[in-house]
Amino acid sequence: MIAGVSFRALLVASAALRVVLIVYGAYQDAHSNLKYTDVDYRVFSDATRYILHPRDGQLAAGPLAKWLGWNIGDPYSRDTYRYTPLLAVLLLPNEIIHPAFGKVLFASCDLLIGLLLYRMLRKLQPQIPKSKAALWVGAVWLLNPVVANISTRGSAEAVLGAIVVSTLALALDGRLDACAMLLGFAVHFKIYPFIYGASLLAFIDSGSKTSERKRGIMEKMWGEVTPARIRFALTSGVTFMGLNVIMYGIWGFPFLEHSYIYHLSRRDHRHNFSLYFYPIYLSYTTPSSSLLSFVPQMVLSIGFGFAFGKRDLPFAWFVQTMAFVTFNKVCTSQYFMWYIWFLPLILPRLQMSRWKGIELLAAWVGAQAFWLSLAYRLEFLGENVFFPLWCASVVFITLNSHVLVGIIKAYR
Repeated sequence: MIAGVSFRALLVASAALRVVLIVYGAYQDAHSNLKYTDVDYRVFSDATRYILHPRDGQLAAGPLAKWLGWNIGDPYSRDTYRYTPLLAVLLLPNEIIHPAFGKVLFASCDLLIGLLLYRMLRKLQPQIPKSKAALWVGAVWLLNPVVANISTRGSAEAVLGAIVVSTLALALDGRLDACAMLLGFAVHFKIYPFIYGASLLAFIDSGSKTSERKRGIMEKMWGEVTPARIRFALTSGVTFMGLNVIMYGIWGFPFLEHSYIYHLSRRDHRHNFSLYFYPIYLSYTTPSSSLLSFVPQMVLSIGFGFAFGKRDLPFAWFVQTMAFVTFNKVCTSQYFMWYIWFLPLILPRLQMSRWKGIELLAAWVGAQAFWLSLAYRLEFLGENVFFPLWCASVVFITLNSHVLVGIIKAYR
């Protein structure tokens, strides 16, 4: 990227990159045993097909669908579909128009995220020249080959990203009612954005001094309960519950089981970056509780929200998300997108030397490279390296924690 490039030219180049990858992906899928398209995309597409063309005994089981006599299929007839039915509905054009529609949609969400990030960065840092703002967004997001690869392979993370980043933009614009409704929708779409409720509640009425005039601890806590915060929480909660009631009315208990209950009780023994994978693997056939794994994750991600929400909402969302992903009981490369979205907004606010930045980047990349080298030996060479791979997971969480602490120290 050259200095002085316009953001419009950046968007065009980003769109062209994604078109090339989608076309190349179709060619590789047709001519190679190693498929470009992510297996999740096939899961989404199959779920959509089940909705449109239900087989015997695979109709939507919700009371509303039965009462109205709707001939709607059950997306959860597709094994491993663990998402809101809205994602399968969103991809209906895959069956009606073209199988690649979803990839185009995900790539378009990439561009929308980039546009929102650019506008927010210009608003938060007006002293930064337009070309430099475009450089930040382009280098970190729009022209990032990893980001483009993930969306064009068929991962739906970009849809979630567009929802989450739009929620942040509405909050920064002071449109709290719309922000609350979109947050409720985001949590329905994927559970984890509920952590942003902590920082948003801290952000709302952050200029109020009411609680500081109180003397007792209980009075100070009560002083934090303001009408604006109550309204925000109720609006978000009603939106979330309203969507769930509608989804349950159409698809019944399978919606609750696969969209929510499964994720709370999930015991994923497959190797992933999380250090929890190996203990779960060793005890997979014995009853055990994995709920304790949520304790450090929730304490950090929600605590960071309350700590930083009043000062800098984008920074709060970044540290909340990185802590959530790092300490999650399942951690894959796609989850890194959840906090990379916010990097262009916080990088200009970090005060660190170039060497410190290189050190943190090397630690982040090196931890993944070390883990992947052992995962390759396990997955493709069939070597029994479960314990060394778990040690690599310990290194991963340690170095990621080091990176997070370094970024917090550099924040100004």
